[in-house]
Amino acid sequence: MWMTQPGLSSAETRTRRGKKRAGIAATDSETVGSWGTKRARTRHPRPRPTPKCSCWAELTYGPAGLIAERALANGLADYLSFRAVCREWRRSAKAIAVRAHGCLDRRFFPRRWIMLRDAAPPGSGSSRRRFLNVSTAECVETDLPELDDCGQGHHLLGATAEGLLAQLDASTYAVRLLNPITRQLAELPSLAPLLPAKTLDDIADDGLAGALEVRGLGLAAASDDATDDDVALVLCFIKPVMLVVAKPGDGSWTLVHGDERWFYSATSFAGRFYCADGRAVMALELPAPAADYQPPPPRLVVVAKITIPVSLMCLDTVHLVEGAGGELLLLYRELRPQRDAYAPWRRKYVAFRVDLTARETVRVRGGLGGLAVFLGERRALAVPPGVFPTIRANTIYLGFDLRERGEFEKVSAYCLLNGMIERSIFSWDDGWARPCGIVDYLSWYVSGTCDGIEEI
Repeated sequence: MWMTQPGLSSAETRTRRGKKRAGIAATDSETVGSWGTKRARTRHPRPRPTPKCSCWAELTYGPAGLIAERALANGLADYLSFRAVCREWRRSAKAIAVRAHGCLDRRFFPRRWIMLRDAAPPGSGSSRRRFLNVSTAECVETDLPELDDCGQGHHLLGATAEGLLAQLDASTYAVRLLNPITRQLAELPSLAPLLPAKTLDDIADDGLAGALEVRGLGLAAASDDATDDDVALVLCFIKPVMLVVAKPGDGSWTLVHGDERWFYSATSFAGRFYCADGRAVMALELPAPAADYQPPPPRLVVVAKITIPVSLMCLDTVHLVEGAGGELLLLYRELRPQRDAYAPWRRKYVAFRVDLTARETVRVRGGLGGLAVFLGERRALAVPPGVFPTIRANTIYLGFDLRERGEFEKVSAYCLLNGMIERSIFSWDDGWARPCGIVDYLSWYVSGTCDGIEEI
């Protein structure tokens, strides 16, 4: 007996079977019935349109700018990481920087960031520079066309402890500050009225690099709550001997110190500018701005007596550097006689803490609290422990501008815990050992010299 398919009449069923025997396929209109329709809808549901996923890169300036501000509040490193994600986020971060209070906005100070070498080979036409964070080992590259004319239109005087770069105009001797992160500039007066005639003659003969020698530079403020407009730049020259200070908008530089007594070291620390000679550590005292009276001129005041004899005849030196826990350290580089016919003299290094309360230097026992210090004639740089595996704690690494790094002694590192010395394999005749490492780069940075060093 023929069975009737549910939902179809007997005639329709016979017609289908006849077509099947003849090899004729059933049409769609013939297969659709009440039961078949339900089954199709149940087993093969119509796909629903998938909602379009929102892309993080398509954030408008409002939300992206808010994230950039939050990242900046957490630190400049987070701000740089946010800026490096994509082009749209970079635009939002740049807009935040444009709204900053000029080059001296403290939120954007690239502290602990140092500029290494060009990110591209010299002569390539690229303006990219590489910056390294010595506290986190992060490395970023950025375009800085403002530095392209250094050595021609502008001369790089150096970097402050806050990470700003100071440049000198070769024609007008005007100084400008550059924030390498925001690329904002702060214009300062010309140094020409303070330069001696001999210095101007030396510039004409030897250029700016040969006639001017900066011992240290940094920022200073009259008080901790001073506004960004009250922050001044301090330049300490050893050639010619003078210490000058000026703020953006000033008509001229103020000469604070200009006699024959020169300073071994000078740097900014915790909002003040410090310098050290062989007898004391001094700080620059800036008067608070006042509208109703003429404030006194800036002056140097003694904040700590150096409790060790520093011999100029033995070429002893002292160096200021920021230590662990927000302390100011003084490193004493002493030349001692030895009972050795081949090496009658030897350098010894001792660390002192500048006690601003007791107003004297106190010897530090037990190393540097885990820090490593890279020491050059003009600057010193402290590196926290564990950031770079090849850098040992409580060790002083010598810059290439120090005498003991030369051909005779070849001292490259000195451990303060046991007095152990590491010898340098560098030779001015043979050149750099390849490949160069982070120790070579930081030793170059504190000395300011680099001859054919290889990229990391």
